[in-house]
Amino acid sequence: MSSGLQQKLAGQLRSAGQKLAGVAQWRLLTVAAAAVLAVSIALLPAPADVPAKAMTALGLTAATVLLWATVAVPQPYTAIAFLIAILVTGAGSPSTIASGFGSSTLLLVFGGLLIGLAAERSGFGRFIAQRFFGRFRSSYGQLALGVIVGTTILSFFVPANMGRLAITVPVIMALATGVGYPRGSPGQIGLVLIGVVGNFTVALAILPANLLNIMVVGTGEALYGVRISYLEYLILCAPVLGLVKAVLVWWTVTRMYPAPAPAIDAGATAALGPDARRVAAILAVTIALWSTDMIHGVRPGLVAMLAGAACLLPGIGVLKLADALDARKVLILVWVGTVLTLSAVLTESGASRLLSGLLTSLAGASDQPPIYGHLAITALTAALTSVATIGGAVPVMVAAAGDIAATTGLPLLPAVLSVTSGMSVLAFPFVAAPLAVGLTMGHVSAAEATRFMVRLAGLTVLIVVPLNALWWRVLGFVP
Repeated sequence: MSSGLQQKLAGQLRSAGQKLAGVAQWRLLTVAAAAVLAVSIALLPAPADVPAKAMTALGLTAATVLLWATVAVPQPYTAIAFLIAILVTGAGSPSTIASGFGSSTLLLVFGGLLIGLAAERSGFGRFIAQRFFGRFRSSYGQLALGVIVGTTILSFFVPANMGRLAITVPVIMALATGVGYPRGSPGQIGLVLIGVVGNFTVALAILPANLLNIMVVGTGEALYGVRISYLEYLILCAPVLGLVKAVLVWWTVTRMYPAPAPAIDAGATAALGPDARRVAAILAVTIALWSTDMIHGVRPGLVAMLAGAACLLPGIGVLKLADALDARKVLILVWVGTVLTLSAVLTESGASRLLSGLLTSLAGASDQPPIYGHLAITALTAALTSVATIGGAVPVMVAAAGDIAATTGLPLLPAVLSVTSGMSVLAFPFVAAPLAVGLTMGHVSAAEATRFMVRLAGLTVLIVVPLNALWWRVLGFVP
């Protein structure tokens, strides 16, 4: 080897070593900052009517959110550390810590992962992509439009967000591959983001299409006795929180992730083979059960779990038992279970009550008009979701909405639905379990998703939030 080549190789190795050292140093500094944040908040004196453990729970939650947002430590490992810290410090009881892992949502996640893998492996996803997205292939922008239109239509028929992801993400992945966008390319990342983040946010405008919508309306009914019909919710939310947000998602994706025109496959359309037919049958039964759950009463999580089990059955499914037991799926379940547990820990420790009171005072709503109350609830919800996840923010903000409504003269129903407006401002992928799972299925990193979501959140604040407030004023919903 020549001396020049040796020097070049040595220089490259030194450069790589310096980059790795820089990354390691950044991770250590972030972990240290999270630890200081947790201790600082935990040592603050709690108000007289709030248990001391509420401050510990808040500190550990803030540190966990910081690590999730920066991905300084892989999210599942941060989740495990959070659970251990809550148990050791006594900020939450063992039953509360385990509550998220007993949720039917976790069954939806596990079943959805298996359904998605079966659709990908059998070729069913590729078949659907070729048959139903062929008319949207003249340009990348048109293809992205087809994805958001298709997933939105599905939102009316499949009320479970996790279930929709199980169906759509494998199709989107197969679609990206089929038109020449390999994994990790801007085209593939953009299509996954519009199918996961786009569908999640647009589905906030359709009452039964997102569990969080039902949580907001259900909590409002439990606390204040206010009710809203399916059609009224659709009229209030679909034009701006749905349609305008969909256009904004499409525009942001096509600008941030430009890609060449899709390749047209001149070959024969993929055939629906025996394995794909069996997966199609399982999916057809699953969608039918999800769409009629108000009739038969079987919970969506159990339906997804049974569908996933069917994908594992010899002679029926296309998966092996090892596919259900690999470490990657276990870590995803740990992360999602912890996200679901977080809100329960905040509630049990008294931190939710503390946050509710603090947010009400921060709103500065004294002597302000009703529209101010709507915008204050929207802004506080958007901020709190980044700290306590959407699941944790909903009960806190619906409780605070009543006080803000009483101060500003905003009616209770618009006050409650203002929480939905705030949920449309999503800056991080960890704030909701479906986002985390869908992006993992689509092989989009948390860092890449955060870059997109932060920009989308900024545009939502500038465009969607004021337009929605104007729409509600035009309808007379907000005085």
